[in-house]
Amino acid sequence: MTAVAICATLTTSLALPAVAQTALDNLITAAKSEGVVIVDTATTRFPAESGPNLSKAMSEKFGVDIKVELTNSAPAPVMTGQIIEEAKAGIAPAVDLVSVPLAFTKALNENGAIENIDWASLGVDPSLISKAGNSVWVNTVARAVVYNVNLVKGDDIPTKLADLLDPKWKGKIAGPGFGDAYGMISVPVLGEEKAAEWLKALYDDQGLAVISSMTDVPNRVANGEFMIGMGVSANYSGLVDKGAPIANAPLEKISGQPYFSFVVHKAPHPNAAALLAYFMCCTAEGRKALLDNMGWSMFDTEGSEQYALGSNGRGVTPSEDWQLNEQARVGKAMDKLIGR
Repeated sequence: MTAVAICATLTTSLALPAVAQTALDNLITAAKSEGVVIVDTATTRFPAESGPNLSKAMSEKFGVDIKVELTNSAPAPVMTGQIIEEAKAGIAPAVDLVSVPLAFTKALNENGAIENIDWASLGVDPSLISKAGNSVWVNTVARAVVYNVNLVKGDDIPTKLADLLDPKWKGKIAGPGFGDAYGMISVPVLGEEKAAEWLKALYDDQGLAVISSMTDVPNRVANGEFMIGMGVSANYSGLVDKGAPIANAPLEKISGQPYFSFVVHKAPHPNAAALLAYFMCCTAEGRKALLDNMGWSMFDTEGSEQYALGSNGRGVTPSEDWQLNEQARVGKAMDKLIGR
């Protein structure tokens, strides 16, 4: 069954559990015939066993033998730009499934670069489906504040973003080198005006060290170069598991960046890609496999780092309208505040 045929089947089916199960069964059959799904994880690298472990978990859930291949290409802006250019030129993409912040899907949709899978007809919870209807929420990256446990202790451990403006931290804080990250760290928690004031003070008065790679920030906190960092959680790259002296600050409120998965238009294995996305977003087994093998989860995923940071209402995410229509603008404004 082709991707177009599956989309038509899902679109014409009624939103009833039995019909949703029939649509899922059809998708499983079509995915089985493709046998492989290629996932572009941008610049994030995962252990070699992650793909095979996801394959095994999906096989146990659906009774299919589908090879999950994880590949790296480029940062999300470059990667999505390439997908758009391929779509405009009619070039077949090399990958099937991509997960990005929702803001990136706006241009992708405008250029017809996302396959029109009808997730709602598969019975997916509406809260996990983008308003465009063709991507699903699979992960929330906690925009955390981290600290070196050997250098920051007791009452000095920050509990809110304003604590980073204490003069004692001058020259001792590191953050990522792009404004969008600071927008996500601060705006959902403080509001746009106060967030801009906070970042300006952090950069101008506190001597914020701007690090080009966001994932390198916790590394440099762990090695003692800086006392405090922000952008990703302490164990985002497995530092805590490796025994590094780093932890997440117990913030009263913490923001998260939602990541949505979509099937690339004219993907070589669209049905296998759709099944994997469904597995990741919408099944308990898939969420566990994501957490165990990629560290991906939601604020409500018990046992996850995200849950420890944002459960009980402490984790907040911006509205879809803000992500699509304001996030890019705010990111550019924040760039100026850090000299970019």
